[in-house]
Amino acid sequence: MENISIGVKGEALTIVNNTNTAITAQSGSLPVFGTPFMIALMEKATCDAVAEYLEDGETTVGTKIDVAHSRASVIGATITAAAQLIECDGRRLVFSVSAKDENANTIGSGTIERFVVNAEKFMKKAEG
Repeated sequence: MENISIGVKGEALTIVNNTNTAITAQSGSLPVFGTPFMIALMEKATCDAVAEYLEDGETTVGTKIDVAHSRASVIGATITAAAQLIECDGRRLVFSVSAKDENANTIGSGTIERFVVNAEKFMKKAEG
């Protein structure tokens, strides 16, 4: 892993549709943006923030999530997740994350922690 500067940012975007609702995730019964999908979008933004700093064979894995989903988003809404690195302690990375709709309304926010790992070693350990 190359030196990562505090403050690096990433972003990810999606449009709410039938594939990412609370109903689809089985996390609720309404056709609104599902919390698991919002968190996944935030995680994608964290990955994008540090991708260029990872060496061959490295990736990051999520280890801790503290996120509030504070506003519903209906089908057709455009959601943008943003991540900013706020702490780097060796291979441990902590990001401030948020998600907003196309009207700049915050729909969720919090922090996500990830660790930089060697993908091959990680999978060997996971498999066995």
